Order: sequence, then C-alpha cells, then structure tokens
Amino acid sequence: MSKEGIVIGYHAVEELLQSGTTIGKVYVNNQADKRKIGVLRQLAKASDTPFSMVPVEKLNRISKANHQGVIAIKSPIEFVPLEETVTRMFEEGKPPKIVVCDGIQDIRNIGAISRSCLAFGVDLMIVGVKANAEIGDGAVKSSAGALLKMPVARVSSLSSTLTYLQSWGIKQIAPNEKVEEALRYDTFSNLDSWVLWMGNEDKGLSKERMALMDKTVRIEMPGTTDSLNVSVATGIVLHALTIR
Repeated sequence: MSKEGIVIGYHAVEELLQSGTTIGKVYVNNQADKRKIGVLRQLAKASDTPFSMVPVEKLNRISKANHQGVIAIKSPIEFVPLEETVTRMFEEGKPPKIVVCDGIQDIRNIGAISRSCLAFGVDLMIVGVKANAEIGDGAVKSSAGALLKMPVARVSSLSSTLTYLQSWGIKQIAPNEKVEEALRYDTFSNLDSWVLWMGNEDKGLSKERMALMDKTVRIEMPGTTDSLNVSVATGIVLHALTIR
C-alpha cells in the first residue's frame, strides 16, 4: 500500500526494496520478529538504505493505516553511485570537487550545504546512511530545490569512502579550529581536486577522521563568537576553495 511516498506492510516494503526504487528510510517496529525482519534488513543493507528499529508509536505517527510494523518512505531524490560517478569524472578529465557530510543531523543544514555546493560548482555531495539526517522532503525544501539538482551519493560507510577517495590521490580537507594555519584565499591555489569533510553540528569531525585529513585550516573569527553554523562554515571554505 502506498500513499504520498509512504509504503506500508511487510510484503509491500520487501517488494519495494527489491525493485531498485530509491528509498529514503525503512522504519520497523522494534518488537517485530527478528528473523522475519532480517530479510528486510539485508535488502536495505544491500541497497544502502537507512533502516531503523523504532517504537510502534512512531510508526503510528507516520501512518494510521494497518502498517504491520513496517513502513518505507520513498526518497524525493535519486542518489548517484559513488564509484561510478568518481570514475566517470576522472575519465572525462574533470578532477572532482566533493563535499562529504559526516554526522550532520539537521536537515536544514543538509539543505543549506547543498545550496552552497551548487553555488560553488561542487561536483558531488556525499552523505552516510547512518551518519546523517535523512534526506527527505524537509531537506529538499530547506535546500530551495538544490538537492533536486545536486548529485548526491549515499554510502553505507564513510570510513570506506575516505579510503576509496584517497586511492585516487584526492586531497582530503577539513576546517579545524584547533590548528594554527588560518584559511586564506590562496590556501588551496594549487588544488584542482579535493574532498571537503564537514562534521557534526556539535562535535565536528572525530579525532580519528581528522587525523586522516591531508590539510586542516582554521576559519578566523575576529568577532565575539568562536564557532559557526556548519552550513555557514561550509560556504566560507568552499569560497576559498573555488574562487581564485
């Protein structure tokens, strides 16, 4: 059964997962039979689809119909395959410029970051299945439609993604308020290709992830606050990365 992008019922969701349709997220009653739900979990994992075990009350808020403890919400955007997209860009002689959202939980920030990506000519935006807020209608609305135009790849492991991008020799970059080097307009003048990592709103990037960056820079703030909203910081660094 489907209504306004919502599919309910075990078999309907199973068929949806098998169909190749892009799904925003699958919600399953956390009291459901684990063996039966295991099939759905494996199908979701195979397609990099977010899968969440939740109380039945949450399912009832999403749909008042007989959902049988299983609800899938279709994605408003089509995600692009990471490896195929990166390979194609290199084959076409276009070194990729990429932004990775690592742990960003507010859909308004996801939307705002996608607008900055589109404005500064970013080729690809990457989000994690578990690491980020769901890209649903709210995120698309916050992006003012940018998410409908911006190529976005959704991946199951951002750690594996980092390793994969490093294998291409692409420089990994992140803002870091604890380093001495300040962000300047000439900071990245010699880079044609790069990956900008933006971390969680409260914690930023993990120490482990930060240690794997090729370059970290500090955004100087002469005013009375020492922190910026993650989407604002993204726009500032993208400006320095792209404007020569």
